[in-house]
Amino acid sequence: MNPPLIHDQVAQLYDRARPGYPAALVDDVIAYAALVADARILEIGCGTGQATLPLAQRGYAIDCLEPGAQMAAIARANLANFPNVTVHQTNFERFSHPPASYDLLLSATAFHWVDPKIRFRKAHELLKPRGALALFWHRPVQTEASRDFTGAVQHIYKTVAPELTSDYVPPPHPDHVTTEYDDLIPASGCFSQLEILKHYVATTYSAHAYVDLLATFSDHQKLEASKRQRLLADIEQLIAEQFAGSVIRETVALLYLARRK
Repeated sequence: MNPPLIHDQVAQLYDRARPGYPAALVDDVIAYAALVADARILEIGCGTGQATLPLAQRGYAIDCLEPGAQMAAIARANLANFPNVTVHQTNFERFSHPPASYDLLLSATAFHWVDPKIRFRKAHELLKPRGALALFWHRPVQTEASRDFTGAVQHIYKTVAPELTSDYVPPPHPDHVTTEYDDLIPASGCFSQLEILKHYVATTYSAHAYVDLLATFSDHQKLEASKRQRLLADIEQLIAEQFAGSVIRETVALLYLARRK
């Protein structure tokens, strides 16, 4: 099953558990794109609207693409107060629209699901001349604030779900986050003026909230149900018993900005 449709199976949980993005990141996107009041935005993979809402609140017209029926329905409900926002139940590959229609194309934790053969070319086609591309993800990092838990929880993964640990590498320090799209974007030949910005985020989660978040991750969803339930129960117990009921999850919101050639 396509991972975005796996998310659709837990749409309510996804809406509740998945984090939004820093306000400063949204400000960076608006400033780089030089958005005016009547700017048009296309969002690829809006989920339930985590990245959409702060832009909708500023009055921009947004076309949101979301392939999952349940996710799209929740996004429509979350964005119902914004008549300039339309949620289309489709993916980017199938979306049809006149070329040079948008001032900004953005994708939050979703662009890696788009077909690599067409993603940059189609983005280029849909953007107006000098239009902006904004791609961003939460990337896990660690400092002393989360290192003890990160190490302890790996013992549970190795015991219960070792298939999730085969490629495991400890999260880097926030200063050393890998920026894999810094080559891919210029190599597409479609975009220039690349900027990469990083916003550090530290979020405190209760044991229950943390395992709710894990349950929305596609690799966890792919586990056999009883194994997933045991994994999450053991992690929740670890947090309750060894970390006083809460843990800090550290991420960097990694933002790529580029200009249509």
